[in-house]
Amino acid sequence: MKLGHNSQQCMRDGIPPDQKPYVIAEAGGMVDETRVSLAIYGDDLDPEAVSGILGCAPTRCHRKGDRHRQDSPPFSMGAWILTVEGKAPHGPSELIDKLLERFPSDPAFWQPLIEQYRVSVRVGIHTAGWNRGFDITAAAVAALARTGSELGFDLYFYGDEEGSVQ
Repeated sequence: MKLGHNSQQCMRDGIPPDQKPYVIAEAGGMVDETRVSLAIYGDDLDPEAVSGILGCAPTRCHRKGDRHRQDSPPFSMGAWILTVEGKAPHGPSELIDKLLERFPSDPAFWQPLIEQYRVSVRVGIHTAGWNRGFDITAAAVAALARTGSELGFDLYFYGDEEGSVQ
């Protein structure tokens, strides 16, 4: 049997021979990038004193009244911030564990900081794809609870297609 280019027998899979499959869109999966920060804020925050309590240096810090640049307004409060970062397949749960494993898990360790300052764990989510997600394990939730800190999320979604909403 002789088959022509347009024959139905050439298209058993429903794809014409001159048209190859291509991806229209991707959905699901882990978020692209995550940053988790332990952030401690206070009017009278002394970054060196906080570093002494926690036993490590921050990623960045400042006192109330300091300036980011000479022409910037002064900071309204002091801050001590330690950040860990990761890309997929490492997500928020793993980074929360990585950050908090640096410190004792005993709530008594955190109590003086909680009483004197505002203590927060901030999770920054960055992703270009739609319908991306993440889970936070029960162990990570328990570790966060032992710190007595607030938990906050900052979400950054970047369009991955022309004409998408950003």
